[in-house]
Amino acid sequence: MHTSADDASSGGGRMADAAARLAQDTAELARREIREIQDEALTALKRFGTGGVLLAGAGTCGLLALWAAHETLLRAVESVLPRGRAAAVLTCGYSAAAAALGLAARDRMRAAAEAGATAMDKEADELEREDTGMPDESA
Repeated sequence: MHTSADDASSGGGRMADAAARLAQDTAELARREIREIQDEALTALKRFGTGGVLLAGAGTCGLLALWAAHETLLRAVESVLPRGRAAAVLTCGYSAAAAALGLAARDRMRAAAEAGATAMDKEADELEREDTGMPDESA
């Protein structure tokens, strides 16, 4: 004999089965998405690693070229000055260049920081005006 309680339990069973299938499908979809993200990240890291090795090689070659230029310049100055004085002259020249470049870099960094701070202050003022309902002065 078929009762209404059997209908309710079989309907609940079908609902539970559907919910279980939905949970499994969602979990499988999430696993696939995570695998794809992992694969993309691994590929990007491999490319970055190769690029890093190439960049290190370029830096090494640049350093060797700089060393060779220094040696050439030192030999040229040694033809005019004694060896110790030639090295001292180059050291002073390099130190002066390093100081000048360092000061120029400091000035640029300060200017960039001030520009960023000014832009952030301006944006904060605009947001504050929007929140308080005040009209924009720049319009």
